[in-house]
Amino acid sequence: MIDRRRLLALAAALAATACSGPVPPCVSRIVVDVGHTPDAPGATSASGIDELTFNRRFARRLGRALDMLLPSGGSSTVIETADPDPRLDRRVAALAAAEPSLILSVHHDSVQERYLIRRTVDGRELTQTDAAAGFSLFVPADTAVAADSLRAAESIADALLAVGERPSRHHAEPVDGENRRLLDPARGIYAGDFLKILRTATAPAVLLEVGVIKNPAEE
Repeated sequence: MIDRRRLLALAAALAATACSGPVPPCVSRIVVDVGHTPDAPGATSASGIDELTFNRRFARRLGRALDMLLPSGGSSTVIETADPDPRLDRRVAALAAAEPSLILSVHHDSVQERYLIRRTVDGRELTQTDAAAGFSLFVPADTAVAADSLRAAESIADALLAVGERPSRHHAEPVDGENRRLLDPARGIYAGDFLKILRTATAPAVLLEVGVIKNPAEE
């Protein structure tokens, strides 16, 4: 079940961030990107559900919340692609074509193999962890939209912290597959230029890992 406090806090932060420009009225286009595709559905949760299911559900509910909160002149769009191209070229093109003022890519998190505990449920092998929990935020740090992206991520993190959520710092751990540059430890914000969605964004962009679905409590 999606935490309503988290969802509404995130929507309010996005609305406020997208409408913080100096020239009224606010005309904002928030694009919510559903992470992953049916061909590459992402991580698998502790109970065996694919990440795409979580991403799709959260993004759609977030879009509805934004429609209620954005002032006149603002709009939100949820984009989901079924493109099997691992280069993400069509996804990048779809985001650009939406002419966003802010992009939020929705994902749910996992951990490295070494931290997974295996168990068998009804003949099916599942994996889980208690080694990590919390949200993470990734932004482009070395592009023209880096400063605005960081401000958006700070606003999102502050809103989530205000309702009792906590960031995960496991992506900064010096192990293979992690060792990401942590820009703001207190807010769980990382440099995400290794991600094509962020590296190629021409508008402020943030990738949000909502929670660690390999952790049964987070799921």
